[in-house]
Amino acid sequence: ESLQANHERLLAAGAEQERLIEALLTLARSEQGVTHPEPLNLKLLVRDVLDARSDLAERHGVNVDASLDTAAIVGDRQLVERLVSNLIGNAIVHNEAGGDVEVRTGATIASAVGGPQAVITVVNGGPVVAATEVGRLLEPFERSDETRMSKREGAGVGLSIVRAIAAAHKATLTIVARPDGGLRVDVCFPARVDATDTSKATD
Repeated sequence: ESLQANHERLLAAGAEQERLIEALLTLARSEQGVTHPEPLNLKLLVRDVLDARSDLAERHGVNVDASLDTAAIVGDRQLVERLVSNLIGNAIVHNEAGGDVEVRTGATIASAVGGPQAVITVVNGGPVVAATEVGRLLEPFERSDETRMSKREGAGVGLSIVRAIAAAHKATLTIVARPDGGLRVDVCFPARVDATDTSKATD
């Protein structure tokens, strides 16, 4: 029994190291910029990620509510999928049992200060995060005080990867600590304005 327990701990440690290496490789790749752009629809990407993350949400006892409208962009599919997956995964893991996660996608019209944008918004409940800690969460291996005191999943590079991928796509990342706990994250991509049928953008 002792040998089996040691094997299980080694396997868990190895799996965690693999996840960390994969995350660091994604971070390095995203900082090189977009090398394989293609038409994408955030609505479809988010839908697929939510399906893949449903077990995680159930395991943590978190309710996920999605309101998905077409949001057409041009980007690297693997990188944007990772951005979406990290946002949703963080919102689920850094929450409380019975908590909520809201995910929205949509497009905005051009304004006097910029062109049209495709937006993904993820809002989660959970412990209160001090406004002074938000910037630190974007740095690799940095976590909030609450996260460091608990046994949360992840390697501490999720939001730094989100920031790098957003920058590679010339997207704007905004993170706001909610007064009642949790975060609101908005990522605004330049919209793909030449799409004739954005509902059929590559998923």
